[in-house]
Amino acid sequence: MLQTLLVSCTLALLRVSPGQAQVPIQANFDASQFQGTWYVVAAASDDPGFLDAKDSMKMPVVWVSPVANGDLALKFGYSMPDGGCQKMDTTFSRGAVDGQFSNAAMAQTDIRVVSTDYAHFAVLYLETQKAGVRNVWLQLFARTPEMFPEGAEKMRQLAPQVGLNPSEGTLLAKSGERCPHPARGCQAPAPPTDSRCRQKDQAARSVWAWGEGWLAGWCPSGGGHRQGGSALQGK
Repeated sequence: MLQTLLVSCTLALLRVSPGQAQVPIQANFDASQFQGTWYVVAAASDDPGFLDAKDSMKMPVVWVSPVANGDLALKFGYSMPDGGCQKMDTTFSRGAVDGQFSNAAMAQTDIRVVSTDYAHFAVLYLETQKAGVRNVWLQLFARTPEMFPEGAEKMRQLAPQVGLNPSEGTLLAKSGERCPHPARGCQAPAPPTDSRCRQKDQAARSVWAWGEGWLAGWCPSGGGHRQGGSALQGK
């Protein structure tokens, strides 16, 4: 009887795909320690729009502020191909537990702060649902525009658990000092039209390709081939 039960449990586990594995949440997540400036130094996703232009994407800077109701307010600053800067504001709505959020406006159904030491790095997991298609994302935040080894290792370990492989990740290039702080010195962009979302120019497309997940409420899901490039490799 016990052996039968063990076999049944094993088979049940084997039927769970990597992307369905339970993704952890930072224990005792503290939004007050998480607030402040972060840089998105690396990202990985199976989203076609992200994969199509990930190799030319620049590093956003993010300002995180906790809200009294438990939400997180985020301001993103992006360097533009013409040398300017744009910003985007969004809100992570608090979920069932501290450290879990969602963003209905951007089709982000599950956002989790998987691991953070607050002072150096944070690993975020996101799921998006667009037109019935589910995609997963990992993002590595750092307090400075440099890769932090412990955070990179945690992201590398988590990737196969959520169904991502190294070719689907990238280290984001520094964007210089064009966007020193998303709370000032940037112009808020108007929602792009469908024609802008379909631009062929790689430089312009890269700006919105990074925002494919964040801007899912504005732009239709992209397609296209997957380009090779600098994948995120663990060290």
